[in-house]
Amino acid sequence: MKFFKVILILILMVSCNKKNEDKRDESNNDVLIVYNVDEFFKNRERKNIKVIDTSCLNEEKRALQDIKRGKLVYFYYMGMTTRYRSNKEMKQILSRYNIQMDSALTYCIAMPKGFRRNCYSTLMDKEIEKKYGSKFIDSLRNIAEKQFVINNPDFVFPFDECDTISRYPGTKNYDDFFKKPDDDFSKQFIYPKGYYYKNEKDFSSTNVSFVLNKNGTLTDIETDCSFANSQNEKFEEYFKLKAENFVKHVKWIPAKHNGINVNSEMRFLYFHK
Repeated sequence: MKFFKVILILILMVSCNKKNEDKRDESNNDVLIVYNVDEFFKNRERKNIKVIDTSCLNEEKRALQDIKRGKLVYFYYMGMTTRYRSNKEMKQILSRYNIQMDSALTYCIAMPKGFRRNCYSTLMDKEIEKKYGSKFIDSLRNIAEKQFVINNPDFVFPFDECDTISRYPGTKNYDDFFKKPDDDFSKQFIYPKGYYYKNEKDFSSTNVSFVLNKNGTLTDIETDCSFANSQNEKFEEYFKLKAENFVKHVKWIPAKHNGINVNSEMRFLYFHK
């Protein structure tokens, strides 16, 4: 009887050890090592994935080697970011500091956990900041932007790429700039006899687009109207004439880019009553 008890105990011990070994083996087998994003997505249903981002590691290794050799590269980022027109000027300025220039992409989609983008450029950015300070690149970019304005005197800047100063006389700030022209036009505008006032969900409007030159003159004036009520379309030329005359008689203040007068796109939009 004792013999059978001993045998049973031995069997149980071996069984327990085997289960523990199976668990360790199972745990080891469950861990899948992936080295790139494609491998990750192919196996994303697995629970245990270990990421070794070889691409980023190689980029960082190359960056450290280049830095050790004295090579520095400034990267400007393309994608959903600010678009600089002064890259040519920036490149020339950076060359005085023996810094090269290149581009990198930005993305709106995040990388899977464990992976990183732009590892080479990130280390380069840190090294440039370490050597020259956190405001170094911004200060050079301002110089480059000003030089672009000087090099391109006829360039017409989009409205929102100019400094946020008011371009309408008698206004103190940017908020007034968007309100006062409409108020001034409304005070002196007389609606024609027979005009049907707004009684719809949609708005009617008159839009005057033009270029405000750096000397204060206006060019490329274009005007269009839209009427929610088709019965008002007979007044189109009247609305255009009044809006254009208003725009032409305003003493507009030239736009500025980095503090320098520039040509800029402009528009006056009036919503009808």
